[in-house]
Amino acid sequence: MRPRLFALLKSLTIALIPQGEEKRQLSRPLAPGMAPPSLQGSIDGVSACCAFPRHARTTSSVLAMLMLGLSGLANAVTPPANSQLGWMLADADSGHIEAARGEDLLLKPASTQKLITTLAAALQLGPDWRYRTHLKTRGQIQDGTLKGDLLIDFVGDPSLTREQLGALLAQLSRQGVRRIEGDVLLNQQQFSGYDLGNGWSWNDLSVCYSAPVAALILDRNCVQGALYAQAGQPARATVPAHQPVEVSAQVQVLDTAERKRTFCALEVEMSPPNQYRLTGCTGPRKDPWPLRFAIQDVDDWGRQLTRWALTQAGIVIGGKITASRQDTTGWRSLAHHDSPPLRELTGRILLHSDNLYTDSLLRTLGRVYFDQPGSFRNGTQAVREILQQQADIDLGPSWLADGSGLSAHNLLRARDLLAVLLFMARDERANWLMDKLPIAGESGTLLYRRSLLNPPLRGKVQAKSGTIAHVQNLAGFIDTKDGRRKAFVLLQNNLSISPEQEQQIARGQGEWPARRFERQLLEAVVNGQAIVKAD
Repeated sequence: MRPRLFALLKSLTIALIPQGEEKRQLSRPLAPGMAPPSLQGSIDGVSACCAFPRHARTTSSVLAMLMLGLSGLANAVTPPANSQLGWMLADADSGHIEAARGEDLLLKPASTQKLITTLAAALQLGPDWRYRTHLKTRGQIQDGTLKGDLLIDFVGDPSLTREQLGALLAQLSRQGVRRIEGDVLLNQQQFSGYDLGNGWSWNDLSVCYSAPVAALILDRNCVQGALYAQAGQPARATVPAHQPVEVSAQVQVLDTAERKRTFCALEVEMSPPNQYRLTGCTGPRKDPWPLRFAIQDVDDWGRQLTRWALTQAGIVIGGKITASRQDTTGWRSLAHHDSPPLRELTGRILLHSDNLYTDSLLRTLGRVYFDQPGSFRNGTQAVREILQQQADIDLGPSWLADGSGLSAHNLLRARDLLAVLLFMARDERANWLMDKLPIAGESGTLLYRRSLLNPPLRGKVQAKSGTIAHVQNLAGFIDTKDGRRKAFVLLQNNLSISPEQEQQIARGQGEWPARRFERQLLEAVVNGQAIVKAD
């Protein structure tokens, strides 16, 4: 039986070999369509993690049964069924690729795409670059009155708040201005085209992670509210009184069984200017449900908050507050506000996976690189050209629809993300980005990631996560027990389980397959089990 068994092992394309064992490298890449690795056990001191072509599943089953007859078997590393998988592992110092599977598959990156956007920004703009919002005019100040219009030149600063706008206008007040004779122009010439990304899901547009990426951003273009849902009473929605939006609710409060029987869920209807109506049903809850509404009418939002800021600054206007898109050549600056440096803004992007910050940065790259109003179209092209010219990273057939990874139209290869990680690790222009990545069990989006909470992964993985519907990705760095640092990419797409399995997991019976596979694969790496290709 042994000769037949090792003949079958010749077809293996992936092996997990414990530390200290002989390591072998495969000269040819894995073929597309290979099944994900599955750790089967130990044969004569060699632990095998077996991946077979889909047409060879019968053979893999036979091999598994043969291996079950041997002693010393390890627990199986089982990839999610019916999914698409792409992953790579490399030495972070040398760049040597130690293992790969599906590295050329075009998959949805979700928020791991933020690695690509931030690297392009680091190279083009530098860590000390800042957004600058100007107050401009073509008029003159006479006897406390600005004779002419005041233009607020918004530039897409995602950190700008209404209080900071008030402080900016207060600079004008300190110059003696008490009245503006003309209009206040809310200028958005710095960006062009849609403020929403191509391929953003329509039923996500009411929530703040899909807030419009306009040149005019105040308070993240987002409003927080609450839904009070007590059993036996109609639900009630509220927002703070100072927020210039309207929220109403016609929502039933039902128990779980009734919601399932009627297929009822909470829904929201939106209408201008920034009106939200909640319908459907929700479950009872002692504490209010937190709500976060994305602003829909940016111009109205800007008018309302600018009126508040002018009042705070003690300035009255003779004209109106109106939207504007005009070239400011010939306008002189009266005052300006600077954002935090890119070094800090990137922390919001990589540590907390902030979509608004990322996509505003993308549109800004388009504006700066092409010297024209920024858009999603020129921003994505700018990222491609910057990475090609300054990092020698060719994104090839990959497709960029936005900068955040929120769009379902984005497509990246595992090799694209690995190239970005290796550049970050090895080039001083981008080293600082590594410090902005979340740490497993300690910070950011990895603080509570269940696959990474326990030893040996806790504190050993520093990576960017990426999650949208049916997608769970992770890309970053991992430190092995013997002190080596690896760069890795794990893309899991087309994830889905049956309703019955979902119910079992909800009852605590079993583990989400993608989570289990991520944990087991990374545990193998951190424990020094090198993933290599075999002949």
